[in-house]
Amino acid sequence: MQSSLPVSVKKKLVIMGKSGAGKTSMRSLIFSNYTANDTRRLGATIDVEHSTVQFMGDLNLNIWDCGGQHKYLDNYMNEQKENIFGNVEVLIYVFDLETTNRDSEYMLYDDCLNNLATFSKDAKVYCLVHKIDKVPEDQREATVESYRRALAKRSDLFQPGVFGTSIWDQTLYRAWSQIVYTLVPNMSVIKQHLRNFCQLADATEVVLYERSTFLVVCCSTAADADEDLVNEKYMGVSQIIKTYRNICQTNQSLFRNIHVRNKQYSLFIEPFTKSTYILVITVDPEIEPAVTKANIDAARDHFIKLAD
Repeated sequence: MQSSLPVSVKKKLVIMGKSGAGKTSMRSLIFSNYTANDTRRLGATIDVEHSTVQFMGDLNLNIWDCGGQHKYLDNYMNEQKENIFGNVEVLIYVFDLETTNRDSEYMLYDDCLNNLATFSKDAKVYCLVHKIDKVPEDQREATVESYRRALAKRSDLFQPGVFGTSIWDQTLYRAWSQIVYTLVPNMSVIKQHLRNFCQLADATEVVLYERSTFLVVCCSTAADADEDLVNEKYMGVSQIIKTYRNICQTNQSLFRNIHVRNKQYSLFIEPFTKSTYILVITVDPEIEPAVTKANIDAARDHFIKLAD
C-alpha cells in the first residue's frame, strides 16, 4: 500500500566565504529571527554549522554554514571536498566588501566552483557582495556591477546571480527571496493561482510570504502594475514585519495580522496557510474589508493544497 503522506524534499545550501564576511549574521537574521544588532554577539563559526529549516510545506533547507578561517577552508577544498560540495542545490558565496585582498577572495571562489563542477555540476550559484552599506549610496550599483562582470568571466559552467546585500536594509531579504524562489518545487503553479486570486478578489497587489522568515515567495499585481517594483517594495515589508514581530515577542504579545484602511487603499496582512502569510491591497473604495477578508478565507483551503 502506498502512503498518502507527503514526501519531504530536502535541498542542500552551502554558504561559503572568508572569515568575517558576515555569513552567520545573515543566516541568523533570515532564519533565526535575530535583529541586525543581535548579530554583533555572534562569534566565529567553528568548522561547519549545520541547520535544517522547514521552509514551505515539505521543503526543508539543509544549510551548511562553513567557517571561513584558513585551516577550515583548506580542509573543505581538499580532504572534505566531496562531503562539502556533493549533492549541493545552491552555493551562496559571500564576498566581504571590507576585504583588503580581493584576489584571495576570487581564488577561493574559483576553488569552490571547481569542486562544485566536479560534485554538483547542476547546482545554482549566488554571490552576495556583502556589507554594501559601507559603500556610498551613489556608488553601490557600480560596485555590484564590477563584481558581476568579474565573476561572469570566472564562472564558465555556472551563471551566478549577484546581489549587493546588507543586514541593515531590505537588500538581504531581496537576495534571499530570489534564492529560495528557485527552490520551491511547484512555484509556477502557486504563482498562477495567486494571479487568479488577485483577479477574483479585485486586488491591486497580492504578496505571498513564507511564515517564519517572511521572505517573499511570489507576488501578483493588477495588469497595469510593475511586478518588479512590487517585489522590491514588499521585500522591505519583510524587514519591517520581522522587526515588529520581534517587538511583539519582547513585549509578550502575539503578532497575528495587520489591517490598514485609508482614502487611498485597504491593506491586509493575514495568516494564510500553515507556512505562509498573505498581503492583499485593494484600492476600490466600494470593496468592503469584510469582503476581502472573506475572499482570503475562501482561498485558504485551496492554497493549503499548493503551499503546504
